[in-house]
Amino acid sequence: MAVLPRFRRWLVDLFTEQDLFRPYELLVAGVGFYLPASFRTTRIRLLFALTRLIMVCQYAIWADRFYLSLLDIHDDPGKALQYTNSFLTLSMMLGRMLVVHWYRLDVERIMAFLRRQRRAMPISEREVSYRRIVGLAGGFQLIGILDRVLVCFSTPYRQLLYEVPANMAALGRPASVIVQAISFDFATRWAAAYNVSLTGMNSLMSGLHDELADIARDYGKLLDVEDLPGATWTRFVTRTTRVVRRHEAFLEQLNMLKPFLCTAFLVMFYSAALFLAIGTHQITSATNGFSMYHIVLGGYLCTLLIECYRCCQLVDQLNDLNKQIGQQLYGLEWPLELRYSPQDDRLYRQTRSSLLIMMSSSQRSLGITCGGMFEMSSEAFASLIKMIYTLVRFLSDTQNLT
Repeated sequence: MAVLPRFRRWLVDLFTEQDLFRPYELLVAGVGFYLPASFRTTRIRLLFALTRLIMVCQYAIWADRFYLSLLDIHDDPGKALQYTNSFLTLSMMLGRMLVVHWYRLDVERIMAFLRRQRRAMPISEREVSYRRIVGLAGGFQLIGILDRVLVCFSTPYRQLLYEVPANMAALGRPASVIVQAISFDFATRWAAAYNVSLTGMNSLMSGLHDELADIARDYGKLLDVEDLPGATWTRFVTRTTRVVRRHEAFLEQLNMLKPFLCTAFLVMFYSAALFLAIGTHQITSATNGFSMYHIVLGGYLCTLLIECYRCCQLVDQLNDLNKQIGQQLYGLEWPLELRYSPQDDRLYRQTRSSLLIMMSSSQRSLGITCGGMFEMSSEAFASLIKMIYTLVRFLSDTQNLT
């Protein structure tokens, strides 16, 4: 009976924010990609090195499967297409992790900045994002449990993902046992690899959203009578300067992060278009009915589509908050609330200049683009759907011609 209360306490502790980026750092270390400084003990270093070795070996095994399927493409084109799609998916996951590695310093810089800013936020204003990130990271890792169930009850699924390549099986029983041991938790590990970019991007975008939302709240309180007794010029200028500096620091950090966002969105957007088109074609052109592979593939395609939609939605929310700040500044009645006098002329000009600069900046979008070609938005997601439909039609027409 004591298990249930303990489980409840564990859930409360799990969803109580300690650090917004902790789930991301755990995933990065768990897949053997990068070891944060806080985890660098001797035991964890050994586990990290072993994890990295296993991931490399699993990728090499799939490269071998992909190569053998190309050799037999005339005998079994369906199997070759499945292995090609699976290997390219692993390569996409690896490529997205490499993007994180290339811009690691920029990512760590913005994470440190957002951590400092979140300490001053009320818990009620930041706990929603943290719970969403923990739920996303934990829920996606449940794929590993689903994989074990499918392995136990679906022979075709087990043969497709865990079959020992023929050239390795020819080396004898020991080689087959080693390959099976290395591939045992293949789906769990590579789901975590995909989860790195998924959770990392959502953590960054949610952190940026919470920071900009808090800045918007501060702008709305500039003339709050309760917090600004007497409404004197000195108090108003002090508060305005603080909020404007915070806003400028946010924009500066965002500008330094834009190269990473630009590259990450480019890889995410066009790899999603490619895999969604190929996967949809595989499912719709199946002649022998739906197999367990097609069901799993459909779930993966839905994840890709939801990820693209979520990223476009987060960018839209950031741009909406930016416009909201501009509207707040435009409607701010500080010239009426604060009486002008000649001795306050310097403060008046300083305040007007600061607010006009931030108002002008807020009238433009934040400029978060996909590879510098177009801005991420709901319109970009609609364009993605059209692109996928065009590719699926092209693949279907090509198959009909042949």
